[in-house]
Amino acid sequence: MFFEYWFMFFISIIVATIAMTFGIGGAVLFSPVFIILFPLVHVTPLDPANAFGAALLTEVAGFASGFIGYYRKKLIDFKTAKYFLMIGVPLVIVGTIIKRSINAALLTMAFAAGMLFLASYVYRMSKNTEIDTSQGMLRSIVDAEGTVHEYLVCNQSEGGLLAGIGSLTTGMISVGIGETVVSTLRGRCNLPMGVAAGTSVFVVIIVVLSSAVVDIMIAGIDAIPWTLVMFTIPGVLIGGQIGSHTSSKVSEHTAEKFLIGLFTTLSVVMGYIGLTKLGVF
Repeated sequence: MFFEYWFMFFISIIVATIAMTFGIGGAVLFSPVFIILFPLVHVTPLDPANAFGAALLTEVAGFASGFIGYYRKKLIDFKTAKYFLMIGVPLVIVGTIIKRSINAALLTMAFAAGMLFLASYVYRMSKNTEIDTSQGMLRSIVDAEGTVHEYLVCNQSEGGLLAGIGSLTTGMISVGIGETVVSTLRGRCNLPMGVAAGTSVFVVIIVVLSSAVVDIMIAGIDAIPWTLVMFTIPGVLIGGQIGSHTSSKVSEHTAEKFLIGLFTTLSVVMGYIGLTKLGVF
């Protein structure tokens, strides 16, 4: 059993590096790992609700590590982040409460549907090259290296709506807030990759931490597989630092293609598992 957990330590480094590089939630990958990969290495798979909860708790540690990296590089737009958090925190709490009242098959199908939505959303954002300047304001950030990042913060009403939806689904299926926020900041407001990812990381850590605390209050502390988390958290701490340094080396076009492929693949696989649980296959 401990061999498999050590294996998860190295998997966690890879997952956190990917998550920090692209500014998405690590739970996007951790939840399928807990549900799909565990049986392949002869470990009892987690119930979807507990898998999503464990993924969020691990994500808190990984994003905390990533936050430190981005904060040191001065790549976080706190003013924009505050707007998303005012909407996101209350709705992630609602989503967490809903999660504990839905059966495993429906939760798995909800995850698959969420992945398909995110794939289509990133694709739509990648095709939308126009920036709405009617409600925007010019903002600039000077990073730790003295580079000035000037950009337009625009269409905050749409961004707030998407952040709310992403927060609700994060509470339910552990994914949504990071993916919607980073895609909105890049696709709608044309923020530089590093600033968009850094701001997304800060929003995610606060929203996810809120969900993790509420989940433990509802399901009890024993619902979290603490032995597993003891191995995944050190891994994401390492991966978080790696990812915060590699994000600036990835072009927006490459990031969009990667995310579309990732979300589509996870949607198909998790959808198949959900249908199997429902007895369709």
